[in-house]
Amino acid sequence: MFTSASKPALTKSQRLAFWCILSVAMLLVIIFGSWWFHPERVPQNFAGWFHLGDYLLYLLLTYIVWHQIAMDLLTWSISAKVKKEETPEPQPGLRVAFITTFVPGKEPLAMLEKTLTGMLKADYPHDTWLLDEGNDPGARAVCERLGVKHFSRAGRSMYNTDEGRFAAKTKGGNHNSWYHTFGQHYDFVAQIDTDFIPHRNFLTCTLGHFRDPSIAFVGTPQVYGNLSDSIVSKGAAQQTYSFYGPILRGFSGHKSTLLIGANHVVRVSAMGSIGYYRAHLTEDLLTSMVLHSHKWKSVYVPEILARGEGPSTWDAFFNQQMRWAFGCIDILFKESRKLLRKMNRSQAIHYFLLQQHYFNGLALAIANVLLTLYFVFGISSIAMAFESLLILYLPLILWQLFFSVWLQRLNIDPKLERGLLLPGKFVTLAAWPIYFLAFVGVLRGKRMTFKVTPKGLSRPYLTPFSNFLPHAVIGTITAADIAISFVTGHQAPMMIAWAVLNSLLMYSVIATAAWHRLQHYVSNLSFRRSARSSAPAQAS
Repeated sequence: MFTSASKPALTKSQRLAFWCILSVAMLLVIIFGSWWFHPERVPQNFAGWFHLGDYLLYLLLTYIVWHQIAMDLLTWSISAKVKKEETPEPQPGLRVAFITTFVPGKEPLAMLEKTLTGMLKADYPHDTWLLDEGNDPGARAVCERLGVKHFSRAGRSMYNTDEGRFAAKTKGGNHNSWYHTFGQHYDFVAQIDTDFIPHRNFLTCTLGHFRDPSIAFVGTPQVYGNLSDSIVSKGAAQQTYSFYGPILRGFSGHKSTLLIGANHVVRVSAMGSIGYYRAHLTEDLLTSMVLHSHKWKSVYVPEILARGEGPSTWDAFFNQQMRWAFGCIDILFKESRKLLRKMNRSQAIHYFLLQQHYFNGLALAIANVLLTLYFVFGISSIAMAFESLLILYLPLILWQLFFSVWLQRLNIDPKLERGLLLPGKFVTLAAWPIYFLAFVGVLRGKRMTFKVTPKGLSRPYLTPFSNFLPHAVIGTITAADIAISFVTGHQAPMMIAWAVLNSLLMYSVIATAAWHRLQHYVSNLSFRRSARSSAPAQAS
């Protein structure tokens, strides 16, 4: 019933080490918490009724500091549930469709052909489908040449509605149109994004899990293969290691995972029971929540079954992060309350905490406001001695870092996905203004439509400098704060260090874009000189 492939969990000695490391981490959290939440920590900036403002400032700073601690606690808690994952053999005779989507003008035909070719080679018998948003003649020709089935909702009004199940210009609406037309012919449907090329064992490593009739979908990691393109592509890949490693492996220990839109397999009857995908900006997250609220279960396969193309420019990365952040926060505000109450307690808690990730942008935006209040007006957000904070907080930070490195043995490819992973940390911090703008957009009721990240030959090489306006503004504000501190005399070392690091980070993001532009200019200049020098020889 089981194939030879399996992903081992921790050995007995490693599990013992895990609990020892976790115990020390929790002890440090408790020690720091008992100091932080002492009434003496409330500042004394104001008197009378205005003293309530001190409590507000203290609560804001508490949110900033403890938001990251809460995210680490979530990772530690979920990682404790990682178990050995077996790969059951799929039952024979299943009716399987393998589908991908295509948006003409955003995804080159050459890339599409590579993906379709890889899908055709998948071991388990299946039909390969292309869901073409534009009914593109070139895409149809590729499908005809390869023997791929072609579907398009273009020009069909019933499948291009303003909102709802068949909402136009949404990935979910595209999928649902196909399901409504052809879904009844299949038991299971595997889905992969156009910039991902599946391995031959994509279906044989996932379909076996559906032997359990309670499993609605099987998730697989979204692995990028273009790490060498730029610091952005490397950072975007590293940013995902922990999520696709210990976090989703731990989730799977609860028979629950997240529906990863880039590549997954679903049970058609389960999807039909909820009306198929939700036509939302982040349709994968919302659809998985709806399935779990209907008591369906899910499994995660922590194997590299496909490799794709991650964002390699700041423009592509910011667009991706904005879409994910906006969609996640929008779901939290509009959908989570009614869905979480229908899940079991573990699922509800984990989903709720995971949806706090993108509030890192709000936390750091508040942090910058508190910096300015201190440097300009001398208003403190906490009453403390710098030495006390250093003694109690620094050990916790260092232990958090050590724990995160130790947990890398649970990553998908621990031999490669290891170390300090500084590019990943850099792009994550660079994205916090984007997360904050997404939060503001949701509060304002802004409607954000799905925007395909340009891939392959169609992707832009240079990111417009206008995209870095938030970083320039934020970096300049904290730089001005530092200058003002020499006038006001408010120069607490910790606050100066915080402001300096923030300005350096914001300006370094812009500097990487400027460096890419310079490289591009030099490359073009060299090419033109080479072309001019070879012209006479060719003419003669």
